[in-house]
This record gives sequence, C-alpha cells and structure tokens, in this order.
Amino acid sequence: MPEMLAFPPAVILGLWLNAAHSGSVTPTDAANAIETITDQFDFRAGYEWSDTETFSAADLVRRVCLGDTPVAVGLPVDGDPAGIPRKLLGKIERSSGAVAINRDLLLFETTDRQWVATQMENTVIHYDLNQTRRTLMDRIATSSAQLAASDLVGDDTEILANLDAFRTLHFPPHLSKRSSDALELAAKISIVATGAISNSAALHSPSVDRIRRHNLELLIQDSRSVLQSVVTA
Repeated sequence: MPEMLAFPPAVILGLWLNAAHSGSVTPTDAANAIETITDQFDFRAGYEWSDTETFSAADLVRRVCLGDTPVAVGLPVDGDPAGIPRKLLGKIERSSGAVAINRDLLLFETTDRQWVATQMENTVIHYDLNQTRRTLMDRIATSSAQLAASDLVGDDTEILANLDAFRTLHFPPHLSKRSSDALELAAKISIVATGAISNSAALHSPSVDRIRRHNLELLIQDSRSVLQSVVTA
C-alpha cells in the first residue's frame, strides 16, 4: 500500500509511546506495538553514527515513561525539516517520519527501510491536537469557499480511489474518538489536497490557479501539523 494511504508509522509509534507515558497502556503493550509496527525487536544506531548502542522496544518505552515530557513526532518535508537535524534528512525515509524520544534520541526509519535509534540532538516540537485541529478546521472552511468560487476543472478519480484505499491501523485502544477522528480527517484532507494539486486547475486564469495551489498547500501543511500532534487529550 502506498505510504500516503496509511498513517506515517512515526505517528502511530508516537501515540503508543505517549499512551505508555500517560499510563493509558502498559509498557509491555506499547513495546509489543512498536515491534509490530516496525517489524523489529531492537534498534541500532548503525555504522554512520558514532553511537552504536542497541535499544530494545522495551528500552525505548522505559525511557519515555521515565522522562518528564512525552515524545514528539516530526514529519520532514522540503523546506521544513520539522526539527530533524539536517545531517539526517538524507538518511530518513520521510514518508515514515521520526519520533523524538527526547531532545537527544531519535527513532526513525532509514531509506533502506531499517528503523534505528540514534543519539542526536534535535528540536522536534510538541503539537497540541486540540489546537492544530481547530487551525485545520478553520483552514478547511476558508479554503473550501475560495476553491469553490474558483471555477476549477479536474478529475477526482484518483483521489476517490486513494480515499477508499486509506486504512487506519494500530491506534492505541485508549485514544478518544475525537482524537482519532481528527487524525483521520487530517490524513484524508492531505490525500485530497495532494491529489488536487496535480488533478485540478483553473484554466481560465493563471492567477486564480496560483491561489488554488496555495490553498491546497496550506491544507497539506495544516494537516501535517495535526498528524504531528501525538500529544492527545
């Protein structure tokens, strides 16, 4: 399944780790979920980095549970590294994202599809789901009105097929319906907006077409903020 048709793995990992941090799930359940999602039992830094320590899933959960703050998730894109050190951007599978266990430890999937945990300072920030959801809802309202008035043409076949193929997998059981609905909405808005960039146009006006693209890019940006909001209420 294409990556955009499911949640980025880092988002699901972040939800489980923060559920363990808050006591909503047991550390064992969180560790089992990490192993299932990554299909790995331990995580090495790899030869590219000086730190060669090995972490088990249970080690990572233990660090989170003993920490003062929950984990944060970064979904880097061109122009916004999302707090991921630039030296790592070429090594990360961006569609999977990265989990900041703390300010000095990152869990991420490499471009050769191996999850690693490496000691490296990062500035991945915490997003609050209630706040990012409100921002996205406001964006949907304003952008929908502008796009509807733009006399666009296009083909929604691919978008509808991608929405139909989208799957919500592996959410922790404690997650509220409000939170899961917000995350699912963000993922689907991102699918729609991404598809609409290449499958719609304002043929009558280049300036209106630029506004169309700008609105769609803002929808993707605000959806991404919601997906990075693994600190849930």
